[in-house]
Amino acid sequence: MKNVNKRSRQVILSRINIARSLFYVNAAVWLLIGGVFVYSMVEDKNGWYSALPAFFFLMVILSLLAGARIIHQPERWVYVTATVIVLINFLLTFIGFPDALFILAAVMDVFIFASLFPIRSHYSK
Repeated sequence: MKNVNKRSRQVILSRINIARSLFYVNAAVWLLIGGVFVYSMVEDKNGWYSALPAFFFLMVILSLLAGARIIHQPERWVYVTATVIVLINFLLTFIGFPDALFILAAVMDVFIFASLFPIRSHYSK
């Protein structure tokens, strides 16, 4: 019986690590998207007007990094917060959806949600 419990803990920890890695990779994708977007705005002579999109890209990146940092804690609010971050991030990808990088970010959000969903019982303790 103890072996099954140990195995289930290992599976949960591996899924948490996968979700954490996906959060970090998705933050890197959003950093790339933000860099390309803001660079194209600056190149088009929209220097100061690119500050607001840069701020929003920074907020998305920081929320993904925060989600990656807190996901290891087994508390209910962590699961809710991580799920809300992923859902809001998924909705934000529809802003520039025809672009390939936004599609990659949307796919990453789906993978993060798919890795979070099976371990929701871990967070309800």
